[in-house]
Amino acid sequence: MKTDPENTMPPASAPGESAALSALSARLAAVLSDPATPDACWDIAESIAATIPATPTEAAVVVSILTNPNIGLEAGLTSTHLTAARSLEAGLRAMAANADNGIAAMDDEIAGIGVGAATAPPESLIAGAAERAGISIEQARACYDTFTAPFAALERSAS
Repeated sequence: MKTDPENTMPPASAPGESAALSALSARLAAVLSDPATPDACWDIAESIAATIPATPTEAAVVVSILTNPNIGLEAGLTSTHLTAARSLEAGLRAMAANADNGIAAMDDEIAGIGVGAATAPPESLIAGAAERAGISIEQARACYDTFTAPFAALERSAS
């Protein structure tokens, strides 16, 4: 593969960096729309493919490598596509494990709290679940809100 030094992108500095993936994705779109830089897209695609996504948005960026009509699987199977598929699989498995850890941590924290906590959780529940799951407090709160939304709706309809 021929490389144009002006359009060569270094690999993303760390897996899961949204800014790095967003920047690479924007750069790839620009290069794909410029017929004067046909080989530069592969360097950028390789950088994206090597990044293990940490969020669904990042996973979509990796999937874009596989589904792009100009450089995706339709354009021919390459090591870039295999790398992207493996990175995507690893990222999705990690996201699923984090979700499972979050649910288990929340269950453990809720077990020691009374029924009233379903609508007004103590901060210690959210913080404890976040720490055990290895996620941010905001993510733990969103998880809690998602799980308790049906109960809150039932409570409102019963009133």
